[in-house]
Amino acid sequence: MEKFFKGIPGSGGIAIGSAIVLMKSNIFIPKYTIAGDDESVERELTKLENALMKTRNQLEELRNDLSQKHSALETGYIDTTIMMLEDPLIKEKVTEKLSQTPLNIEWIFNEVIEEIAGKLQESEDSYFKDRAPDVISIGHKVLKNIFGKHEMEIPYMEKEPIVVAHTLSPPEMIYFFKKNVKAVVTEIGGKTSHVSIMARDLEIPAVIGVNDITRVTQTGQQVIVDGTVGTVIIDPKTDSLTVYKYKIEQNKKYEKTLKKIENKACVLKEGIEISLLANLDVEEELRLIKKNSCMGIGLFRTEYIFLNRKESPSEDEQFSIYKRVIKALKPYEVIIRVIDIGGDKKPSYMSYYEEKNPFLGWRGIRYALSHRDLFKEQLRAILRAAFHGNARIMFPMVNDLDEIQEIKKIMKECENDLSSKNIPYKHKIPLGIMVETPSSIILLDRIADHVDFISVGTNDLIQYTLAIDRGNGMVASDFDPTHPALLRSLKRISDISLEKGLETSICGEMAGEPLYTLLLIGLGYKKLSMSPVSIPFVKNIVINSSASDSKEIASKALEFSSKKDVTRFIRKEMISRFKILEYYFSQNV
Repeated sequence: MEKFFKGIPGSGGIAIGSAIVLMKSNIFIPKYTIAGDDESVERELTKLENALMKTRNQLEELRNDLSQKHSALETGYIDTTIMMLEDPLIKEKVTEKLSQTPLNIEWIFNEVIEEIAGKLQESEDSYFKDRAPDVISIGHKVLKNIFGKHEMEIPYMEKEPIVVAHTLSPPEMIYFFKKNVKAVVTEIGGKTSHVSIMARDLEIPAVIGVNDITRVTQTGQQVIVDGTVGTVIIDPKTDSLTVYKYKIEQNKKYEKTLKKIENKACVLKEGIEISLLANLDVEEELRLIKKNSCMGIGLFRTEYIFLNRKESPSEDEQFSIYKRVIKALKPYEVIIRVIDIGGDKKPSYMSYYEEKNPFLGWRGIRYALSHRDLFKEQLRAILRAAFHGNARIMFPMVNDLDEIQEIKKIMKECENDLSSKNIPYKHKIPLGIMVETPSSIILLDRIADHVDFISVGTNDLIQYTLAIDRGNGMVASDFDPTHPALLRSLKRISDISLEKGLETSICGEMAGEPLYTLLLIGLGYKKLSMSPVSIPFVKNIVINSSASDSKEIASKALEFSSKKDVTRFIRKEMISRFKILEYYFSQNV
């Protein structure tokens, strides 16, 4: 019987194949007392050292065996895993426990690994949570080497293998990539977990966070994985297979079309340029950004630098990261958004108040302004990095001129700090804000005179305009970018920007959705920032359309008072213009 599951879209694409189920590794670990003398303790520690060395050698062999095409990102993950092996904290804890309780090294080592993973799992920081499975995974590799077991114990590979697992470590992802897996499904993880990032880079469809999927799936069962929307179907019906096979064929045709336009300029038929920029969450996504020929980074979400650690990054560390990104994108611009902490992104090492409505509370620029030292450290790092290329600074959740004036005051202090130490930095760096609250829209005609550019953050703008929590399943269906109130807000922003000569871009999920490309262009947006994988799809819409097409669609869409009418109209218009995307558009509305 067909079983349908919903998870987190980790990496786009569709695959149909046979499941290879990897159950959560439950290694039998004996527990016994050893003699507490120095010789016995040293013997146990030597066993661990040998296993650590063997694991390291295996990882280095895997790294050296990687294809040149993927080595830049994947070797980085292997190096990170090796660093985890060499973390002195692990050895310190093992030695301490062994001196206190004379038990066999396997038992002691496993206890330490589970303690570290447990603390990560308890963190409110989603990035820390995503690291917990990596710690367990590398721990199991070491234990298998202590026991003398082979790392991969897979008796055979299915013809069209789809891996279904509790989680997968970076080395396991690379192993399965080399085995030509068609897709991966895991029970835990998130959009910033190694599984998701690596799957996107390796171009393997992935659905993450599907609860109990290993329990209800058996090796050999037929599986459909749609990584674009986060859907998994076990034992699909004939009708489902027909639909998804058709969609795969359509995707193949579309990929050929996209290949043909790879080196073409992104211009409308009239020759009007539309800039397609990329959103960047983590530095490892740079290869994907370059591959998709983006025209710069429209949104560098720097909070992920702060989330991926136990303590705040230093100014020098931030400087190095920003500098690498800026230099990698030369000569294109990189818009660096300062830390947007709060809401659902809370590093465990930072201080917070318990809030009833965190998305309406201490977040964005409010948090930054109340943590001056942290804020100034980041601003100095960005100013220094911007000296090496083309960069701008953007501030989130700005509501009024008072906040902008306070930001400029702090910017001046940072510039004075750097000047006094003769540290080179970018003078007169462009400053912009995210327009994502009704307040910033209402005051935009006043704000426009005090900033160099703006970027419309549609995700939060929809949430605050419609008073809908986008993470609440009870009202998620009402989180609609075609709502007439939102369209009118977008038009107002565009009109004021044009009148004031203010450079404007739009980011968020809406910008990367091909269904809305002509609507947004017609509303006046010539710069769209999106996930790198969306760029080829949006580009194809652009080069096969005219400015008059986009204006006609936007003009008619603004006439409707019902979001359902807007949705029906846009779907009809886009399908009539792009037959190859009929199935795609009909499903993504």
